[in-house]
Amino acid sequence: MITLNGSTQRQFVFPDTLAVATRYYRDFDAIFDLLPHISLVQKYGPNRFRALYHTIELGVYRVKIYCDLQMHFDEASQTLNVSPLLGPTPVRQSVSVQALVAQGQFTSQSVFVARGDETRVDYRLRIAAALPKPIGLSLVPDAAMNQVTHSIADWRIHEIAGGFIDRSIAMYQSAHSVRRESCPAVLPRPVALAPVDLQIDRYRNK
Repeated sequence: MITLNGSTQRQFVFPDTLAVATRYYRDFDAIFDLLPHISLVQKYGPNRFRALYHTIELGVYRVKIYCDLQMHFDEASQTLNVSPLLGPTPVRQSVSVQALVAQGQFTSQSVFVARGDETRVDYRLRIAAALPKPIGLSLVPDAAMNQVTHSIADWRIHEIAGGFIDRSIAMYQSAHSVRRESCPAVLPRPVALAPVDLQIDRYRNK
């Protein structure tokens, strides 16, 4: 077996108030797909999901890791926690010459701190899994394989965290700009709002 364990910690500033920031990032259905290489593939119930980490490594080898997870927001500490969900049947591991499938764990923590009209976010992200060794690499020692896997995981986890931060802020700023431009001082507000406008209004009006 190969051990995959990638983690990172980042800090960034969200360009709006604490109340808006926490509502925005708690909307998992809209925000989760902004994570590069990760998508929601099943919703078990409120705040309970199955996610898929999917990459192609070395240009040819397809890696799929399924993660069951749950989301909880703690109002007292203004912390959004994503942790492993127990109960769903894990996917069956499989490995071939060009692909592998396995069950893994996805965890993240976002701590929100008010800074006037902005919000500081302390963000942690981790993905872990025990992977079957690719058939074509069966003769490579486990220690060497784990070293290579660690390097790839470290690169991917930083790519995921950085991409998520950049995309989520860009989507909010773009939507916020569209909402402001659709409200001129003289002309009436259009009746049909773009979906992205509805998202921002929902976060602000709750």
